[in-house]
Amino acid sequence: MTTPTRMEIQITGIRKHVAECVTETAGKACGVRSSAWDSPTQLNNWIRTHADKTGHTKYKKHTEEPVNTSAKRAE
Repeated sequence: MTTPTRMEIQITGIRKHVAECVTETAGKACGVRSSAWDSPTQLNNWIRTHADKTGHTKYKKHTEEPVNTSAKRAE
């Protein structure tokens, strides 16, 4: 007989904020991606700078959070 388990998810780091420029030029998205930062403020500054330099106006913001999974004995 096997012991029942359940999968647990554990956050293992700091949430990072990232943006990607999705403004279409010449029929395809720009695709430039920012660095990953701990603060959304730095991300907003990157978006403003990219927009000022390129005139691009459409972005997607993402958050990335490192996690691990592990099997734990079900109770």
